[in-house]
Amino acid sequence: MHKQHGLSMVSWLIVISFFGTIAISALNIIPSYLNYFSARSVLNSLESDAIVKGKSAEEIKTIISARFNTNNLRNINTSKSIVFKNRGASDRAGYKVILSYEDRGRIIGNLFFVTVFQHEVEITP
Repeated sequence: MHKQHGLSMVSWLIVISFFGTIAISALNIIPSYLNYFSARSVLNSLESDAIVKGKSAEEIKTIISARFNTNNLRNINTSKSIVFKNRGASDRAGYKVILSYEDRGRIIGNLFFVTVFQHEVEITP
């Protein structure tokens, strides 16, 4: 009797289609995470930036929006995604800047993904 060695053609097709589906999903989801990492680095740079010291929340939001446009992060709506909370009783105590948004995209056909991101940064005067 002759024993079979390795996978049959049908088995190979199943394995290739499985890994192909994972690769297509990853190629569609990875840009969402890259955008989040860019947005997070913009917010982290605010902590040590002298430009935002003493600015109001609206002025800081304008600065963030300009930096998002520079980094080509146009899918993040700064008016809805960025929230400011006072750290103390007055604006002079600083702010906690919270970035919170969802990113949605198509994987294949009518299959979509939703990623939820949140990041907080404290800005001191």
